[in-house]
Amino acid sequence: MSDIDVQDIIGPSAVMQGSSVELYEAIRITKERFPGQGFCVVNEWIWLDLDAPDLVVDELASEGKKPVMLLVFDVLFDSSALSKCRWFRSTPLVDFTDGMFFQTENKLYVLLGNGRRKYMSLSAVVRLF
Repeated sequence: MSDIDVQDIIGPSAVMQGSSVELYEAIRITKERFPGQGFCVVNEWIWLDLDAPDLVVDELASEGKKPVMLLVFDVLFDSSALSKCRWFRSTPLVDFTDGMFFQTENKLYVLLGNGRRKYMSLSAVVRLF
């Protein structure tokens, strides 16, 4: 990740592969597969597996969500064009498909390139991000 020193932010993490398709191909595939769905194509990202209390995990599960979030540092394309954030944290994962589509309740993220994967406590994520 270019301008962000991930080690300073979250400590050691594993490399996680996203899709290797080009940006315009990712946009085309996403529009075709998820018509009418708002989405972001992201390039610098961290997959956070959350260590959360059982009560929180159970509540997420009852809502069809998983204890996983994304940290995004580089948005290549945003179909809504409303967000001008330099970085942000997603809401919890609902579904992950095809090694690239990270679906939350309100937004679809298309993961391109190599990201990072980190196991982190929910309390640390809330405090830091």
